[in-house]
Amino acid sequence: MPAGFSYPSGQAQKIALFLLAAITAILVGGALKATYIVTMPLAVAFFIAILVLPFQNWLSRILPDRLWWLSIIATMLGILIVVGALITAMWYSFGAVLDKAPQYADTVQQYWEQIQAWAKRKGLPLQETLRQTEGISSTLIGFLTSSLASFWIVAGMLVLVFFLVLLMLLESKEWRVKVRRGLGFEESAATVEAVDAIAFRVRQYLLVKTAVSLLSGVSAGLWLWLMDVDFALLWGLLTFLLNYLPNIGSIIAVFPPTILAFIQFGLWGGLIVVGGLTLIEQILGNLVGPRLEGRTLAISPMVVLVSIVFWGWVWGVVGALIGVLLTTTIIIICDQIPTLRPVAILLRRAETPPSESSQ
Repeated sequence: MPAGFSYPSGQAQKIALFLLAAITAILVGGALKATYIVTMPLAVAFFIAILVLPFQNWLSRILPDRLWWLSIIATMLGILIVVGALITAMWYSFGAVLDKAPQYADTVQQYWEQIQAWAKRKGLPLQETLRQTEGISSTLIGFLTSSLASFWIVAGMLVLVFFLVLLMLLESKEWRVKVRRGLGFEESAATVEAVDAIAFRVRQYLLVKTAVSLLSGVSAGLWLWLMDVDFALLWGLLTFLLNYLPNIGSIIAVFPPTILAFIQFGLWGGLIVVGGLTLIEQILGNLVGPRLEGRTLAISPMVVLVSIVFWGWVWGVVGALIGVLLTTTIIIICDQIPTLRPVAILLRRAETPPSESSQ
């Protein structure tokens, strides 16, 4: 930098604000990582409460005033049914995988022997490479063991999320009164309007992503079932969950059933399976998805990747799954605050139309 050079005061202020925001993000991420036992269930419960709140309000309106509490019970019962169905399906699928694991191990061993024989005929140094991978199976077994050992931690988290959602639904009718008493008429009206707009857009995003993910999971599961690929239900559920990760999740979801298809049917059968899955993802990702999403928020692909990495570092697998949703919520909040609107514009895709509030 030349001697005597200095930034204009406005530019220096922007640079200082950017550096301050970066430092704040790192510090907040570290704090959330240290307090994940509370903050992670709280975030998950918040999104579930936003998603089911319209259903609970609808039940509350059609019930007599003295029986409004039945709407809370019915909503929580619905959550339990959905979560229970998912856990049951996953448990059944993993049990089936464990039952067939020895058969798959024998098939893989035959493939390895064929590859070794081919490499030996070609004079390729495959033996040393294979010796370097001998510890992979023990590493995988250790990973599965540690995952099973953490089952009770996951169960405790789910119980905490359940009661947090229950308390949020119980408090949903009172928060407007508390805001009005605490802030006065004008400030409370502006706050309620902003919070309602944020909740509406987050709910819209959640519903659209859930619909697209469900359609993708059902389509992939049916295709794999028609192709007689083992554990089609498991791969359909996996596709449904991973499609909450825009762009990346659908790619990751293709790999496990494709590998299994190659083991089951060989080269040509595996190619047919992966071709069908790729076609499904292309149709849903490029045609059906955009039509359903309409004017909902679209995030820059770079921001998607960074958010997955950042929230994965903060909260592990759960953070990676809900990281894009968390980033979307932050963008929506910034979009509702005039001074932070430039941040929302930077994080969105360039072609995304501005929100109604920013027009």
